[in-house]
Amino acid sequence: MKITIPKPCHENWGNMPPEEKGRFCSVCSKTVRDFRSSSDEEIMNAFSGPSENICGNFNESQLNRELQYSFVNSLFAKFAVGFILTTGGFVSVSAQQHIKNDTVEIAELKDVVMPEVRKDSIARGRMRLGGGKVINRKDIEPVYIVDGKIIDYKSFSSLDQNSIKDMKIVKGDEATALYGEKAKNGVIVISTKKKIKK
Repeated sequence: MKITIPKPCHENWGNMPPEEKGRFCSVCSKTVRDFRSSSDEEIMNAFSGPSENICGNFNESQLNRELQYSFVNSLFAKFAVGFILTTGGFVSVSAQQHIKNDTVEIAELKDVVMPEVRKDSIARGRMRLGGGKVINRKDIEPVYIVDGKIIDYKSFSSLDQNSIKDMKIVKGDEATALYGEKAKNGVIVISTKKKIKK
């Protein structure tokens, strides 16, 4: 099942008066349901009933993708067993557009249950899943050497690719033997094309 919004409503959610099942939109004279914190399963259940035109408020990450129903997640707390079930279909609804750039990529994993990650639950680019270690890019960055001089990542990333004559990657014991402890994450050695002086 996929949720799409053919004609998005641009009314402000906060200005709509509350009702039993959501808020009332005076422009379209409909009750607008809030699906922003709903799971894929809850959204699928709402649209699996009789064919009715439902107006809803969604996060952008909930739209234009296949909704996933995980039998494992629904039974995990009670039985700790289950199967993954994905349903297909296409549903068109009227809805409120909400948060822009609210996209979370989820890798396909087998036998792993991961909680939903909401945009506002991530603190400044750091995220910890399952007690994992937070890694700073500086801790894993290699040493960059261009024409015999050590440069930083910013200078390396701004190099003109057409000016590169040769590039060599040195890793492991060889890197630390040649360049010391600072090269423990490897070394990228670049030679640039020299301009011929007349």
